[in-house]
Amino acid sequence: MDNIPVYERDFEESFLGESQDFYRMESTSRLSHAVSGSSATTTTTSDGNSNDNEHDNNSKPAAKYSAMEYVHRARSRLEEEKSRANHLDLPTQTKSALLRIVETELIERHAKTLVEMEGSGFASILKVVAGSPAVGSVAMASANNRMVGAAGGGTLTGSGVAGPRGMTSSENGVVIDRDRIADLAAMYDLFSRVPSSVNHLRNALGERIRLDGRSLVRDQETNVAPPASFVKGVLDMRERFAAVVSDAMRGEKKAQKRMREAFEDFLNADARAANCLAVYVDELLRVGLRGADERKVGRELDRVIVIFRYLADKDVFEAYYKNHLAKRLLGNKSGSEEAERAMVSLLKAECGYQFTSKLEGMFNDMRISKETAEKYRSHKKGLINASADVRDAENGGKPVDVEVSVLSNSHWPSQNVEPCILPTAVKAAMDRFQKYYLSTYTGRKLSWQTSTGGGEIRANLPPLKGSSKLRRHDLSVTTYQMCILVLFNTRDTLTLKQIREETHIPEDELRRHLVSLCTPKHRILRKGSKGKGISGDDDTFTYNADYTSKMTRVKVPMVSMRDATGGAASGSATAAGGAKKGEPAASGSAGTAGALSASNRSGGLVDGSSTVPVAVEEDRRHLLEAAIVRIMKARKMLNHNDLVAEVTRQLSGRFVPPPQFVKKRVESLIEREYLERDEGDRRVYRYMA
Repeated sequence: MDNIPVYERDFEESFLGESQDFYRMESTSRLSHAVSGSSATTTTTSDGNSNDNEHDNNSKPAAKYSAMEYVHRARSRLEEEKSRANHLDLPTQTKSALLRIVETELIERHAKTLVEMEGSGFASILKVVAGSPAVGSVAMASANNRMVGAAGGGTLTGSGVAGPRGMTSSENGVVIDRDRIADLAAMYDLFSRVPSSVNHLRNALGERIRLDGRSLVRDQETNVAPPASFVKGVLDMRERFAAVVSDAMRGEKKAQKRMREAFEDFLNADARAANCLAVYVDELLRVGLRGADERKVGRELDRVIVIFRYLADKDVFEAYYKNHLAKRLLGNKSGSEEAERAMVSLLKAECGYQFTSKLEGMFNDMRISKETAEKYRSHKKGLINASADVRDAENGGKPVDVEVSVLSNSHWPSQNVEPCILPTAVKAAMDRFQKYYLSTYTGRKLSWQTSTGGGEIRANLPPLKGSSKLRRHDLSVTTYQMCILVLFNTRDTLTLKQIREETHIPEDELRRHLVSLCTPKHRILRKGSKGKGISGDDDTFTYNADYTSKMTRVKVPMVSMRDATGGAASGSATAAGGAKKGEPAASGSAGTAGALSASNRSGGLVDGSSTVPVAVEEDRRHLLEAAIVRIMKARKMLNHNDLVAEVTRQLSGRFVPPPQFVKKRVESLIEREYLERDEGDRRVYRYMA
């Protein structure tokens, strides 16, 4: 080897050229053979029926071995060449050049083909992993049965659930195909020898996530899957693809980034994901985590936060979450206060104190309300020889026991709904509370929210035939239902118009609450018109004296607004209903929550909606303008692109403002003389002191 130029001229050049031609021919031959063998064969059985042989004797897709055979063969070839070069003691430069040639011919030239190969490529295997059946599903059971016949039984999964060989289920019940992930890992390890080839794997990963994500979105759009099921699908998706990235792609940072970008792409196509995530969390905190230990609570909420990080419309999530939280707190429907506070703590860690300050204020208001209620009860007990209120005559002379939640206007989602006309006895009880509250806390004002809350009404019904005993039911109803039912103390039949005039309940809510009182399972009132809907102002409603129920305490559920306005009169709840007649001895939380509210900020919050609520749009406008003024006040002069970039950076924790939206708000601020354009460059803005 002393004469290197002679070695290079007479041997190395020819040796490397021959090696390149050999591996080019071998790889092309093997790959074309693999492709031809990747399609399923069709045979004809003795009865004349065709039989597609899509699986081999090991119950795996036959095409799987075409790509993986190539991967294993290429890896063997690389090891052989490395070993041969060491054995022959080839110069370092020759050894490096030889391995580069082998890697180029076996890997780089065919990387895209190996990824896209139908039935056996990286993309196809990834599709199998993504579509693993859920634990307990029919598909899982079928897979179990196939494996019992083919291999004598399944293996025990990580969580103790028997599954097909190679399948394991996570703590959350997500099935992960470890055999296929091992195949993906083998291909990734091979491709990682040529870093530029790995990008094909990342692209396939991102495309698979987008396709599966868009499929979930379509199911939600067409009402095939409710909001909570949509989120459950996303959570399962994320767990499977996280296993692919961490195990098959060795936790590569670029793969993690590609996975995050793909999830963000389909989740942020509209505001649907933020809305659905809030609905999912609501179900989780109401019933899903009831009785769960601290470990399970932490695990489930951590999964939610992972999806929350992908959302661009975090302010939309906040609006829906706050709305659902208000219903849980006021209706005492939270499964666990610890879980509620844990969720708020996680949101605070992600988005800061400002994001959760109102949520924490809601918990504080409920604590103070409980203390106020206790003080008010003590106050009532201390009253001696209190003069009777004639308005209590409607309640048999007994005062109505009212529980009031006093809420801060700045913390709670408020509704600008005119108060309805409450029963006289309830109004008397509310007046007594208000007098006590305002005398105790000076400088405050109470605005009653009669659109929320509920009450209990005791209905005394005529005896059944052959009995002389009155039937009694305690009806748990909403405030609006209470107002409607009390009207039937003095009359047996009322029209829609009469009920509206005597209660002042908003039209849509009035129809919804009336339909809820006329459902087949809770026929407290009888509707005069045929069909499910309310025909018009002259439609009649009559007290149902024939109602009977096995239950003494009856909760009357509400139908959805869509069912009410669409004429559907049947509710989905199964609780028994009752009728209202006689003495309405109301007790419990009659009178609803007293909330200090001023403006309508509900903004049309509709579960499953893909649009940004009106109230959120209005808040975004104010936040954006405030950020622009704050930035310009500090910088004094800034060009348009830099301003857009800085505004986006500051607001990205809540939402990502489109450049066109920023431009409109800048124009508005210029018109109001907060900013002005530079005379020399129209794209430069100046702050006007």
